[in-house]
Amino acid sequence: MKKHVALFFACAAALAMSSSAAESAVQGPYASVHGGISTLNDADAKVDEGVLEFDTDPGLALTAALGYDFGGNVRLEAEGGYQQNDISQINLKGLGGLKSSGEITSTSGLLNGYYDFTNISSVTPFVSAGFGFTKVKIEDVALLGEHIPGKTDGTAMAYQVGGGFSYALNYNLALDLKYRYFSAIDLKLDDTEFDYSGHNVYGGIRASF
Repeated sequence: MKKHVALFFACAAALAMSSSAAESAVQGPYASVHGGISTLNDADAKVDEGVLEFDTDPGLALTAALGYDFGGNVRLEAEGGYQQNDISQINLKGLGGLKSSGEITSTSGLLNGYYDFTNISSVTPFVSAGFGFTKVKIEDVALLGEHIPGKTDGTAMAYQVGGGFSYALNYNLALDLKYRYFSAIDLKLDDTEFDYSGHNVYGGIRASF
């Protein structure tokens, strides 16, 4: 019995030390890059005739970030992001839609906070939230094959909330899989109110140094 108790405490101590070692190893600065799929939930312009709805295809989403792991489950980072979606149709509510083309792009800068649910396994769940700005641009628009010259853009505050999982390859490298809801706040494109929000799924790598 005493041997079993001693073995139990030895294993517990080893796990505690390995957990502490893993925690201390990831503390400090890190860099990450992520890529994935962007799906717009809202892309609506409020015009005098009503609401113009932009139907879009799933597009590309990219981010790069520099951050710091403070230990105790908390990380902060500065992130730059880009996403692009092709326009497939423009609808005026009540009058139907017109086959269209063009693209909607967003360039963003966010300050993100993460909370990691650290444990003794290699898989770490996390949640995140962030706040910053985004510049949204619509260009290369064509209606029924007729090109509309020019572009429209605007900049506004933006936020994100999300969560995901990371898998530690070693003490310095981790793979991330995460979901994010992203939205602009009170965005105007050339004085026209524009609702912009969407759902993104990313995969990427994070390196501590």
